[in-house]
Amino acid sequence: MEKKNNRLDHWQERYRLSAAAYADEKERMQRREDIVDGSHVIMTPDGTASKKSATHVRNVAFEVVESQVDSNIPQPKVTAVREEDEPLAKIAEDMLRNLLDRLPMERINDEAERITPTQGGMALLLEWFTQARGRGWMGDLKLTLLHPRKVVPQDGIDQVADMDYLFVDEYVTKKQVKRRFGVDVSNENEEDPELRGAGANSTSDELVTLHTAYYRNDKGGVGRFRWVNDVVCEDLEDYQTRRVQVCAKCGAVGDGVQCPYCGSKRFTEELQEYEELAEDLTTAMGTKIPAMSQARDENGQPVFRDMPGNQLYWNAENSELLTPFPTPTQTSGAFAEGEEEQGSGMRPGRMAGANVADFALTRQEPVMEPTKIPYYKPDVFPVVLRKNVSKSGRFLGGSDIDAIEDQQNTLNKLSTKINRKVLGGGSIITKKKSMNLTVTDEDNVVVEVDGPADIECFQVRNTQVDVNSDLALRAMIYEEAKETIGITDSFQGRKDPTATSGKAKEFAAAQAAGRLESKRTMKNAQYQDLFELMFKFLLAYCDEPRPVVAYNEQGQKEYKLFDRHDFLYQDEAGNWLYNTDFLFSCDTSAPLASNREAMWQETRMNFQQGAFGVPTELATLVRFWTIMEQLHYPTAAQMKKDLQKELEQQREQQAVQAAMAGGAVGDMGGSPGVQTAAETPMQGGQQSGL
Repeated sequence: MEKKNNRLDHWQERYRLSAAAYADEKERMQRREDIVDGSHVIMTPDGTASKKSATHVRNVAFEVVESQVDSNIPQPKVTAVREEDEPLAKIAEDMLRNLLDRLPMERINDEAERITPTQGGMALLLEWFTQARGRGWMGDLKLTLLHPRKVVPQDGIDQVADMDYLFVDEYVTKKQVKRRFGVDVSNENEEDPELRGAGANSTSDELVTLHTAYYRNDKGGVGRFRWVNDVVCEDLEDYQTRRVQVCAKCGAVGDGVQCPYCGSKRFTEELQEYEELAEDLTTAMGTKIPAMSQARDENGQPVFRDMPGNQLYWNAENSELLTPFPTPTQTSGAFAEGEEEQGSGMRPGRMAGANVADFALTRQEPVMEPTKIPYYKPDVFPVVLRKNVSKSGRFLGGSDIDAIEDQQNTLNKLSTKINRKVLGGGSIITKKKSMNLTVTDEDNVVVEVDGPADIECFQVRNTQVDVNSDLALRAMIYEEAKETIGITDSFQGRKDPTATSGKAKEFAAAQAAGRLESKRTMKNAQYQDLFELMFKFLLAYCDEPRPVVAYNEQGQKEYKLFDRHDFLYQDEAGNWLYNTDFLFSCDTSAPLASNREAMWQETRMNFQQGAFGVPTELATLVRFWTIMEQLHYPTAAQMKKDLQKELEQQREQQAVQAAMAGGAVGDMGGSPGVQTAAETPMQGGQQSGL
């Protein structure tokens, strides 16, 4: 490995070149955010700012961005490629759903929904936070939203998975750097204050800019290099390899802060490629892994050792297999009938084969050692990118603000012109020059005139300019901007004169949703990659079985355990490996399921149409209110409980009535005055015999 100062120079140079190639894009980011925020700057055709500013802004850019905000968070769907792995896929899916509830997904999604159409994309950074802990577990996933100005890609590569390296910039406090890396940066300055957001041009004395380089190492793994200005904070050649903090005093594994056994705060970091089982392991799903297994050499071949005193000898002349006579020290079994104890003599045993030279066969037994399970390594970049709409050869997708920038600039000009016309106009009052008249807003003002001719001097001249053509042009430009993105009035919930009925309005909204389907697909693609990355991080770093709450087909809660050891399997060579053959996607039914009012209406319609049975029967009503309870309809649980009581009472009454009817029939069959079917043939036979 190179020295740290050479490594620092190496990565600083790569960062400088990548940042220079990305500079034009970052400059556009500031302009886009200014437009959405309602900037009053009017641009000239050559792309420079005009000296005159707009006095009024019709902010169609902000309207377009806000109209596309989707609060739905895609839910995971995990599919097994093998039938026997279906239980594993189900527990993985339930675990991912639990993680989405625990992570701040609502806040992340709300911010991402505005950044993506504005900048053309955004990214998520997934990390394993070892300091997190709870009841019986330690370590958890940490998800951070990355504004595109915080990600500097390798120049010329538009897909994260294809890059050799990429950079992530963050603003952190100096105390955080000291606490996380043990490096003092108190004398360092903040390098890039714009990371904190638009308009943050002044540096802070408590913050520094932390640069992180993620790169592919020579073995295909992922390395991480971090620095602040000229101070190296971290240099890990393969950062996703398991590392544990070991107490320097007692050797216990801890959290790197304070040893729970001896109280020491001194720790050393050790790499771990395998975990050795101290005892037989039974996973949450019942998979049993023995503590001891057969040792293997460097080529993966099983290792044996000779068993003393148990050699077999082959006599080629007589084609006999000669074995040593058993002795009391070799076996506890009895001698064969007719044999005498002869110490270590030979005993013949006929064996097929001839013309074979004499040789000795040695009995062997397998060499056992503690079972070694390799720790899983994701070997993928922890950055997941989302594009607004795909554009070939670009790291970020197409920006909606770039698409309507001309329209927004024209609207600013027109709005300013209309303001100037309307506000610059007014009325002029004419009077006789000799009159000493002051115009006020008072009523019943007395003005003395010398004659009727003086009255004609009082006139009001209107200087207002006609702005109807300007308003028409502005309305046309406004509609042009929305049509460019594909947003209609019906989609926005506004009054749509083109929709003559509710069905037509619904159809117009669906058309707009169809044009925006590509953006939803790109959102689902990001979450699909995120779900797979989260699953791999769980296999790599989640040591303890984690509690998982799920719902069965009846809507009842089930409490399970997610254990990464359940995903272990043995290959043909006997090596333990992790099963990652699962398909990750987004559950397309989740948006409808999250809309409770729509689900209530859908369930009520199915009930009325008889999908649950005859609507007037109690059993059907119980089914209906059971589903409404699962959909969290108010008072549904009480209604279901009352109807179940009535149904039980009804069934008890029916059982009593059936028992009474059965008893009455039995009494009638046993009465002497009733002729039974069994007696009829006999009587008939007697009569025929007479």
